[in-house]
Amino acid sequence: MSQVILTTIYNKLVSVQSLYNIFGEKIYQLEGPQGTVMPLLVYAISNEDTTTFMSSATQSMHTLDCAFTLYFKPDSSVVTAMAAEAALFVLLHKASMTPSSASYSTIESICTSRGVPTINVDSIVIDTTYRIFATKQS
Repeated sequence: MSQVILTTIYNKLVSVQSLYNIFGEKIYQLEGPQGTVMPLLVYAISNEDTTTFMSSATQSMHTLDCAFTLYFKPDSSVVTAMAAEAALFVLLHKASMTPSSASYSTIESICTSRGVPTINVDSIVIDTTYRIFATKQS
């Protein structure tokens, strides 16, 4: 999997004031550091598939899933958690992102699963998944 895709997703997440106001610098790939104070947003890539086009393999399409988990303190408002998920949806559903490297011509995303808040003893959690399509030029 390309670091370009991960960097592009991160750049998109931190570019929007509404998400930054909620999570600040607490947007992490895979997992947040031990002891990080909520709220925080964690994302991870899975199910990558690559298809090569053209006989000379000049272009390939990377399709992958990106799962986002939003964590909030248990005494937070569920409405706040849902508003954060809605802001993520507005940002990434049917979105086109500017790749962080010229090796990719396009990176696009579409929501495949929107989560609902789960209230745990120590947190409120929302899981949501997006399909990412990235076209790489060789």
